Amino acid sequence: MTFGVLFSNADNFAQMEMWRGINEYAKQHDIHLIAYMGTYQSSHLDLASHMDTCFDSIYTSKHLDGVILFSGFISHLIGGDKILNSYVKKIPEHIPCISLSQIIPGVPSILADNIGGIYSAVDHLIKTHGKKQIAFVKGPDGHQEAEDRLIGYKKALADNGIPFDANYVLPGDFSHEGARRATVELLDNRKIPFDAVATSDDISAIQILTEFKRRGIQVPTDIAITGFDDDRDAATCIPSVSTSKQNFYEMGIESANTLLTIINGEKVDAVKYVPSVFIARQSCGCFKRDYGDAEAESDSAETEAFTPYVLKKLLPLFPAEISPKRAQNWITQLIRKVVGTPFKKVEFLNLLDEILVGYSHRSKDYTVWHELLNVFMASTQRYKEDIQNPHRVLETLLHAVTLVNDISANEDKVRENLASDSRLALRRVTSALVLIFDIDTMADEICRLLPEVQINMALIGLYSNPIRSGDADANRTIDTLIGFDGDTRFNMKHNSWNPIMFSDFSTIDKFDFNRERRMLFFIPLFFKDEELGVIFLPYDPEITVHAYETLRVNISTAIKGAELLTKIQTLSITDELTGLLNRRGFFQFVYSRMDFMRRNSDMIPTVMFMDMDGLKMINDTYGHKEGDKAIAAFAHILKETLRKEDIIGRMGGDEFIVFSSVKSKETGEHVATRLRVKIDEYNARGFHPYKVQCSIGSVVLEEATKECFETAILSADNVLYEEKMRKKKEGSSRQ
Repeated sequence: MTFGVLFSNADNFAQMEMWRGINEYAKQHDIHLIAYMGTYQSSHLDLASHMDTCFDSIYTSKHLDGVILFSGFISHLIGGDKILNSYVKKIPEHIPCISLSQIIPGVPSILADNIGGIYSAVDHLIKTHGKKQIAFVKGPDGHQEAEDRLIGYKKALADNGIPFDANYVLPGDFSHEGARRATVELLDNRKIPFDAVATSDDISAIQILTEFKRRGIQVPTDIAITGFDDDRDAATCIPSVSTSKQNFYEMGIESANTLLTIINGEKVDAVKYVPSVFIARQSCGCFKRDYGDAEAESDSAETEAFTPYVLKKLLPLFPAEISPKRAQNWITQLIRKVVGTPFKKVEFLNLLDEILVGYSHRSKDYTVWHELLNVFMASTQRYKEDIQNPHRVLETLLHAVTLVNDISANEDKVRENLASDSRLALRRVTSALVLIFDIDTMADEICRLLPEVQINMALIGLYSNPIRSGDADANRTIDTLIGFDGDTRFNMKHNSWNPIMFSDFSTIDKFDFNRERRMLFFIPLFFKDEELGVIFLPYDPEITVHAYETLRVNISTAIKGAELLTKIQTLSITDELTGLLNRRGFFQFVYSRMDFMRRNSDMIPTVMFMDMDGLKMINDTYGHKEGDKAIAAFAHILKETLRKEDIIGRMGGDEFIVFSSVKSKETGEHVATRLRVKIDEYNARGFHPYKVQCSIGSVVLEEATKECFETAILSADNVLYEEKMRKKKEGSSRQ
């Protein structure tokens, strides 16, 4: 089974977390994944839409069983829900869709609980910090998630008895610039009193915090701020940003599960909400304090024993990729060592070391273990009576922090070493790519170079002609296919059977799509505003998105360079007036054809040498411009009369030459006769006040060799000369 996943931008934390969840689910259910990159980095370093190409591929696909659309992000990128809806309506009915982060009519949708997430943030500002005048920076108009977050803001105010005031709602669009404009509007234009700002996204929260710093407004001393998303910069910002965290990983899993449920013929809910959780940090005024602080909870009527209390505190801390069952097993083992009689430091540390190694196979986020040990310390102080030697336990837990620091530091070193090696390998590959100037060389070099950056497969499809950005009638038929899959190599040109946008992998000879479970990135190949083709590359979580983008840019540049060189070479061997081969080009192609004939053909090579009659009279009577028209007309007659495989050249002036291969000498004579008939038919139409005429000398080569060819040209020229002399005599006798 194969699922398609359409991103707006892979270099986005939220979308990559969703992709991780989808990928994990696909692994467990042996499902192929093809991820379509909806944007590419333009020459201005901004993101340009690639949606037409992606949807074209989905529409024509013969291998997709379903599609997951990152709709909320796509809609924001292409500028409106209506555009997205028009795309979705064209998807064939046999390809079911799931929408992430936005409701699309008729499409099952998975959303974060945006209303609840913002509600928790605003409710926290009111109840915990006593804020009453809370400004709100909303998202783009018409964006489903943005609208829901505004609803959550209004509901939190209403439930706390604070009347809603539209002056406190500021325009925003989930961007740095939008947040900057909102800050100017709040401080310089509206000038209303406020004690907190709740934003619809972390990007806006961080930007507003930066603007406040610049203006001397202290956060959270003067003003409290909250965000939404728990972006990676939210926790590292100073002060750290309080935010509502969407469980993007779980949303990804849920989207894949819902799609598989539909494919299996079962019904699903029209909309499913995944809970969001508010995380209190410094920007709202919640400074770090011990978990389970005894004083803070002394008034609680709830009394719990050490074990259930610790389990309740610790289980929610584990990342989504750690199953609850495994997390509970680890915590239970550690608790037993703490409450056991007698407590043994070495046994506890050995067990923790073993658990950390197991954890390292599933996640690299060790910050969770610092939080876990903090909970253990606070809980040990709170439940001293349940522990035989609490001082010994606390001392061991401090030692355990060092253990976590060590394994985390080692992971960081390994990660940095791998990253350094990857950067060097990528630099070597890209340096080699920029030196490629033809497609055949690229076909060979791609197979050699990409494995150096741990990429064991690549399929590059090039269009017949580059497509200009915004071309509504673009023809995305792939004309050339190069690449490799393991040890299998591909270099196929001018194959009309090649699939449009790789809609059917089975048509690609020797490509076994089902050789292994595939996780592929479908990436556009662009040079400035020209779309050159597409490339499939395997997804590897160890390869950064930036590496894929670097490869895309350099491969696109190499393809464009090869195209430009081909054009230059074509110009150097082509006659500008007629479009036929010039003398150099003609000889180049003939020598190549004769080499092939010597090895593979029983055909007879022939040469026809032609000279236009009466061109001087046309130039003298009607001018050289009309003479050029006569030459071009004769060239057109040649191209229309002769076969595609015949090599036609203009030797200069009014002299033309044709190299042909025929089955017999008589066939060669028929070619000359057919050409004379076509010339007579052309003249009969009366296009010119003169007749286009020529003399022909035709000779059969004894062998397909360079020496015989050059001799044949001289012989054909002699035959042509004899015909000219005969025509002159006939003309004189008629006079």
